[in-house]
Amino acid sequence: MSSAFAHTTLESASPAVGAIIQTWPSDLSLTFGEPLEQIKGKELNFVTVHGADGSDLVAAAPTITSTVITVPVKANKVPGLVLVNYRVVAADGHVLDGEYTFNFQSASAAAQPISHNSISRHGNKNTAVYSATTVLIVISLLAGIWIYRRRKL
Repeated sequence: MSSAFAHTTLESASPAVGAIIQTWPSDLSLTFGEPLEQIKGKELNFVTVHGADGSDLVAAAPTITSTVITVPVKANKVPGLVLVNYRVVAADGHVLDGEYTFNFQSASAAAQPISHNSISRHGNKNTAVYSATTVLIVISLLAGIWIYRRRKL
């Protein structure tokens, strides 16, 4: 397959995918297989970073140098799973969405083994809204069917 038909991929990241780090970095870097598109005055490429407590850790807009996007991050004192989401546009116009995680341990927690119970998961805060909406839709549909069938009798 020629490179003209290939889509970009995440080649590497710092901190690395699945890494366990003990020192919090000042920035995160993601390296892709193709140069990233840049249009002056337009934000095409995004990186979000969320700590184990769900806090937004992005400190400033990312910078792009060819295949590398670097995002400055705020200080993080909460040990646990860190979620990195990205959406980038390659120079060929293809959009790549993805995410990865790494684990941050403070120096004092580094001596302790990681238990599955201690790793926080980044959840969708809208789950309750989605659930309630789904229940209301199902109830409305059932009520509508019941009313329709009662009118036919």
